[in-house]
Amino acid sequence: MHILGGGERVCLHIVRALLEEKHDVTLISEPISIDELKVIVSPDLLRDLKWISYEPFRQRGRRFTVYQRVLHHWLMKNRLKNETSMCDVEILSQDIMFLGNVGKKKVAYVHYPEYLVHLEGATLRSRWFWKTYYAPLLWHWHNQIDKIDLFLCNSEYTRRAIKLRWGKEADVVYPPVDIENIKPAPKEDYVITVGRFVKVKNYETVIEVAKLLPDVKFVIVGRKQDKDYYEKIVRLKPDNVTLLSNLSQTELLSMLARAKVYLHTMIGEHFGISIVEAMAAGCIPVVHNSGGAKEAIGDFGRVYNATEECSTQIGGTLREEVDVSGIAEYARRFSAEVFRSEIKKKLKQKGVL
Repeated sequence: MHILGGGERVCLHIVRALLEEKHDVTLISEPISIDELKVIVSPDLLRDLKWISYEPFRQRGRRFTVYQRVLHHWLMKNRLKNETSMCDVEILSQDIMFLGNVGKKKVAYVHYPEYLVHLEGATLRSRWFWKTYYAPLLWHWHNQIDKIDLFLCNSEYTRRAIKLRWGKEADVVYPPVDIENIKPAPKEDYVITVGRFVKVKNYETVIEVAKLLPDVKFVIVGRKQDKDYYEKIVRLKPDNVTLLSNLSQTELLSMLARAKVYLHTMIGEHFGISIVEAMAAGCIPVVHNSGGAKEAIGDFGRVYNATEECSTQIGGTLREEVDVSGIAEYARRFSAEVFRSEIKKKLKQKGVL
């Protein structure tokens, strides 16, 4: 069983919220085990859930991957047409391109508007090529966008991006964080960072800060998704940085519970579920001054713009007394229970249910 990601948790908590309101719900997804469903949806509610799984996408060759995905979804959508044609509401919790275009009302929970890496990072010389390459996809994307009746999103940062990129208004419903089993423990003077080993997490900043604070212990916990990037961090790290991979959930929560500071180095984070989990464990968060991470920390954390400022913030934070109960209580506003309540309220307010 794999650990459910943030997008999967959003989807299943929406399913649970609708089942709690006694609606007839059909879940359409790639294959997922009953045990995984039970992580979010209780067995008594599962009895009322109609569940349809479709064949997962399998890439064929290295070319035109995004168009392969669009074609695959179009084929799956047509195969399921008879089973979905009678629904009243469609709620989409993944990329807009996967809208099934069924139901009288259509709702999209957006984690972030489209980001085409080749086009966004293109030089003036290559931009014309990528604009031409992506033109059919962008037409399809925006055709789907215009069919949506209600946009929900994970942060004010994402809401502003939706307005800028798509010209659409959205309502913020912060994503569900399963904090019920996270408890603080007596604090120790070390700094923890949690996340997959991938380039976007920007763990080079952890390394640079650790070199400026050689007497402070730093721990990075994460899955080796990009082994080359993991090996790079291994080569760069000083002796006061420990890397831990493939920890059990129990081991991870124990590390969070004892850490005094949580350092989040991703730039432009859309929200930051791991930040809230760390706060539920009583950690003081230190995050980059960008994206939606600033929204997650309230008045209990620190922000930084550059490496030197980050090291100063951490050094000062380690000398402070931690308001463990206050931080943990603040994190509860992002609980899964609050998310389900907000989803129900929004759908009723907007006339969807």
